[in-house]
Amino acid sequence: MAAVGQGDVAVGVLGSVVLRGPGGAVVPVGSGRQRRLLAALALSPGTPVGCDALAELVWGDDLPADPDGALQTNVGRLRRLLPGTVAIGTGARTYRLEIAPEDLDASRFTAHLTRAAAAPEPARRLADLDAALALWRGRPFADLDHPAVEPEVARLAGLRADAAEQRAAALLDAGRTGEAAAAADALVAAEALREGAAAVLVRALAAAGRPAEALRAYGRLRAALAAELGLDPSPELRALHEQVLRQEPLVQSPAQRRSPAPALPISTFVGRDRDLAAAMAVLAERRIVTLCGPGGVGKTRLARHVAVAVADHYVDGVVLVDLAAARPDAVGAAVAAALRLTEAGAGSLTARIVEVLAVRRQLLVLDDCEHVLDAAAALVEAVALGAPGVDVLATSREALRVDGEQVLPVAPLPPGPAAALLAEGIGAAGLSVAADGADAATVERICEHLDGLPLALELAAARVRGIGLAGLLDALDAPLEVLRHGRRTAPPRHRSLRDVVAWSYGLLDDEQRTLFARLGVFGGAVEQAAVAGVCGTASALPDLVERSLVVRHDSRYGMLDTLRAYARERLAADPAAPALRARHAAWVLRLVTDVHAARSRPDEPAAIRRFDAHLAEVRRAHAWLCGQGPVEDLLLLGHVCAELGYQRARVDLVRMADSALLAAGCDPDADPADPAVDERAALHPMLPRLLGLSAAPRWQRGDVDGAERRCRRAIALAERLGDPPAARDAFEVLCNVVMFRGDLSGAGEYGRRAVELARAVGDDPTEAMAHCDLTISAAYAGDDAAAVRHETAATELAERMGSPYARGWAAYAAGERRAEAGLPGAAAFLERAVALAEEVDGAFLAGVARHTLLTTAARAGDPATAPSRFEPLIDTWHGMGSWTQLWIAVRALAEALSRHGRHRDAAVLVGALRASPRATAEYGADSTRVRAVVDAAAAALGPELDRAMAEGAALGDTGAVALARRLAGGAATGEPARHPVAARR
Repeated sequence: MAAVGQGDVAVGVLGSVVLRGPGGAVVPVGSGRQRRLLAALALSPGTPVGCDALAELVWGDDLPADPDGALQTNVGRLRRLLPGTVAIGTGARTYRLEIAPEDLDASRFTAHLTRAAAAPEPARRLADLDAALALWRGRPFADLDHPAVEPEVARLAGLRADAAEQRAAALLDAGRTGEAAAAADALVAAEALREGAAAVLVRALAAAGRPAEALRAYGRLRAALAAELGLDPSPELRALHEQVLRQEPLVQSPAQRRSPAPALPISTFVGRDRDLAAAMAVLAERRIVTLCGPGGVGKTRLARHVAVAVADHYVDGVVLVDLAAARPDAVGAAVAAALRLTEAGAGSLTARIVEVLAVRRQLLVLDDCEHVLDAAAALVEAVALGAPGVDVLATSREALRVDGEQVLPVAPLPPGPAAALLAEGIGAAGLSVAADGADAATVERICEHLDGLPLALELAAARVRGIGLAGLLDALDAPLEVLRHGRRTAPPRHRSLRDVVAWSYGLLDDEQRTLFARLGVFGGAVEQAAVAGVCGTASALPDLVERSLVVRHDSRYGMLDTLRAYARERLAADPAAPALRARHAAWVLRLVTDVHAARSRPDEPAAIRRFDAHLAEVRRAHAWLCGQGPVEDLLLLGHVCAELGYQRARVDLVRMADSALLAAGCDPDADPADPAVDERAALHPMLPRLLGLSAAPRWQRGDVDGAERRCRRAIALAERLGDPPAARDAFEVLCNVVMFRGDLSGAGEYGRRAVELARAVGDDPTEAMAHCDLTISAAYAGDDAAAVRHETAATELAERMGSPYARGWAAYAAGERRAEAGLPGAAAFLERAVALAEEVDGAFLAGVARHTLLTTAARAGDPATAPSRFEPLIDTWHGMGSWTQLWIAVRALAEALSRHGRHRDAAVLVGALRASPRATAEYGADSTRVRAVVDAAAAALGPELDRAMAEGAALGDTGAVALARRLAGGAATGEPARHPVAARR
């Protein structure tokens, strides 16, 4: 990387937070909360950060009433400011900053320091050190005033001080003695006890022919150390002092007396800046450091880079001992060979090793200790006790468990660096990968499949030449079969992914192996109680965590996908596997049953979060039940997926509901006129409910006819079963379907029937939802008395249940009624609906409430609601695939454009609206408003009106959305609009 300054860094935290867009222009982040949020996420780039930790950093002791909701709001606003190279990812109550290392100044800073430490030429060291120091603007993370930030601030400040010292030394090595003396003098003036800076100053002054000043500089340091700490200068400085006194030629670099640092691998070292800096910092404080992680994660590579980076701190250099091929009884021999010892003498080999190391200041690197743990631990303890100047850096798949050991976990690479590593490997094979488009998306998915495991990425890159990127992605369902044939010079355990995992598996005892294999039944991370309940025992779980075969996420335990693939191979040979899958499905059923019950409880948000945290298990159980049954369990799972899929606008959940219907023998899109269509379906009483629930996403997507067909089938099935209440969901959805067609009388009839059927079986959530529908349809029909009755009923039911989702819909209905009637207070209800919806990730409810807030303000003539305010709304509906609501938003945009005198633009949108098969008909007040838009356009445009509407009709849905976004952004049509794809041809 070239040495550059601050201008091309997207996010800066070495000082107050700075955000830059393309070209380096500063993007103002006006909100203090958003600046603190960005800084808090930048503390751990690429790593999920929990909502609790983020809220503490952003608000401190002054937490808002709903921290999760407030975080979601601020994340949403911050995302709109971020450049295209930076994103904020979302997990289960977590957020993560997705940013390349070169786009974050703190990461780029440490990368420059790492390269400077490894560069042999002074000029190259200076270039990287200057580039690193140029990034520094002040106290790191200056926007965050919290104790949790201080360790990182101290780490970065220490690295900066070291960098300034190294720069002075590099100036001296480059022969620029005057500049070196000035730089070192400034450092000593700022920090009088800094021996490294004092040594550079003494050497520089002596080299410049100023020995008297060099001796005075040494005297000042000696006096300061004695006064402040009661210590003498280090032996190295005392020796330097003697050389100056005797006017002897000075050794330009202590490295000339040291063992050489290990050679670095020639391939790129990406994504490990923070790990490297952390290891260096811990080695400065602790004498025994173990890099721990699963096989193939890059522990050896990291250890070599650490050794090179810290080599200058050890007078006698670094000794690397590769224990990969060592037997337990040969560990001492391997260390002795690395130290070039010829004999042990009368004592033991360990005693001889300690005797030699006792007089040294050296770093001992022990690589690959997991299979010789007892012997390695004994040797390390002996060295720690008998050789106080020697530090130990070990790599292992589990800790050595010796006194004074500091374990540093080495995790797989985050998405950005993983993609960079894979792309580099593919390039090394003579192929190329496009930086954007389909190639980039495929690379990202491959990295996700392979957990960002560096060895797996290396093996994957080698396979691309033979099967292509897309072929590799398809083949990763069996990663152990595909990822073979690594480097010929690699150790046997690293030549294929299967070899890597088999090596770790072979080190387990029988109990650990059994649990490892049975953990393959899970799809993600689960609690210990789930492991015990499904697998029969969890007693070996801590052992598997220690051996880096299981990862602990807070209170949950999971596996990397590559390890899980091996576990599932072993599980397939276990006769207990079918029973294990059945127990897993039963555990998931208990989870989703609680989520379903929480629809009528105040703890609904917690239940939704549990569902999200275990979504991988839900998918796995769903796949099992689709093939094995029982059908009743499958339909219950599909029921919850359908509810949440509609509520949260989640197509993945909607598809699971549809596939549950198919597996139960009910094709939801079959011809209802075929009498044989539901022969099997009639055997399952839960099918009418699931059919009715699955209809709602159809009208969301603009398929009103398809939604009606499903509802009619559900009603007919319920009649055949003699169970009318089973059709209550279908009637509630039909209420919406006919309302969108303008049949408000029919909507009232279906809504009332849904209320009756839900009340008959005590289904409060469905009854409350039907009352909300009836409130809105009565308000649109101008029957405010009926609307008030239903609003009251919906509110009373929702408050009795305590469910945020039900309360949110009741608040929305109340706000919609007031907005339609022109009554005051609508905004307060709608804002409450948004807040409640966000508690349960109710994206659709939040969307319709925001929609009405915007359109109501626009119709009232609020100057703040210019057409530009519609772009986020259009993006929201388009992203959800909610074409019904999207076209309603486009209709409202046409009104806003008309009020601003942009009649031709409004006419083009009306033309597109009326031509779309996914746009519902205008009725009631909306019909009147659209007529007013067309009449105003006719008066302003004359004969041009027909051409403008024909132009809109020719756009198609996608072209119309692109045009609507452009118009909301302020651009006029000007010339006939074109589909964006056609415009590029």
